[in-house]
Amino acid sequence: MSDFIELGVSEMLNNELRNNNIVSPTTIQEKALPFIINNEDVLVQSRTGSGKTISFAIPTIDNIDNSKVVNTLVVTPTRELAKQVSGEFEKFSKFKNLKVATIYGGVSITQQIHDLRKANIVVGTPGRLLDLMRKNFLRLDKVEKFILDEADRMLDMGFSEDIDSIVKKLPKKRQNLMFSATINSKIMRVMEKYLNNPKKILLDNVIEQEQLEQYYYDVQKSKKLPLLVQLFKELKPESSIIFCNTKGQTRYITKSLRLNGIHAECMNGDMTQQAREKTLKKFRDEEIPILVGTNVLARGLDVEGITHIFNFDLPNDAETYTHRIGRTARNGKKGTAIILLSPEDFDNMKEIKRKYGDKIKLAEVDSISYVKLPENNQRNNNHNNSHRRIRRRLRR
Repeated sequence: MSDFIELGVSEMLNNELRNNNIVSPTTIQEKALPFIINNEDVLVQSRTGSGKTISFAIPTIDNIDNSKVVNTLVVTPTRELAKQVSGEFEKFSKFKNLKVATIYGGVSITQQIHDLRKANIVVGTPGRLLDLMRKNFLRLDKVEKFILDEADRMLDMGFSEDIDSIVKKLPKKRQNLMFSATINSKIMRVMEKYLNNPKKILLDNVIEQEQLEQYYYDVQKSKKLPLLVQLFKELKPESSIIFCNTKGQTRYITKSLRLNGIHAECMNGDMTQQAREKTLKKFRDEEIPILVGTNVLARGLDVEGITHIFNFDLPNDAETYTHRIGRTARNGKKGTAIILLSPEDFDNMKEIKRKYGDKIKLAEVDSISYVKLPENNQRNNNHNNSHRRIRRRLRR
């Protein structure tokens, strides 16, 4: 793990952090700080308690002067968060004598108007910010950094039009940072509207471990496809992604599922952008229950309600596995992740087991049924009796 100095934080601010018993950066700080310090637009998926506030407060404090203009605007969905964020700015900016104005409704506007006269940083909720803008007490024409905190919650609360009105008053040349606990289609549209070629940071902590069940089947490579077909017929998952390591596999697995009456489509880099978007839209709209793809699908896939993740083969690092299974068990919903483990995957499984330990449980089958496969692989199919039972049913 890097320290703050290595990430580009000034020595003086690093001392302030140490004075507050903050010695090492969190994961989000380690990933986001270099981009933010480099003045790039950034979209971060993060939860409360991840250290996200410090990740945008530190570079803001480091790069701002104390001239009496509003340099940075932070928009939050609630007064509680506005006060919390302001507190972090005030805590670490004392050595620069920066002024922070906290703006929210439900209290007297008089003190807030006074605070705005000397403010370098403004943190507030959309309604009160707009009120002060309309009354000409808040000008945003000098803002260099615009931050949307808990953007998903803001949209859920109906602040979309208010945010649009605020952004229209900002200079076109500015840095934009957006933080959201979830990444969905609404968030992606906001990102496209406000952010310029943003870096996207999607963290492992989106996985709700208590909602996720993980299993693996120990199986020979030649039996993976028959087992996969059998699992789909037995489990009947509502919405699934099958991950594999090559584009050729995506096509072959999709063809095999279709031969056995299972509706699936693949998505890979050989497809045009238009074709990929069309396939993804059909998956989002639940016209396709199964999507087969490579690791490209593991990062930033914006689809709600995925119930099952199947790892036809394993990636060569635990982080990619985490991104794969992070597509399910989201927003409080249960999910299941299944690994089809053959001897070729053992080395990769060791790294994954080091991270997840006994959270990944062994599941067994009595035998694997006969299934139809494309002709060039039919000889590998196991001609067992067609009526077989899976010992462990992984129904949600």
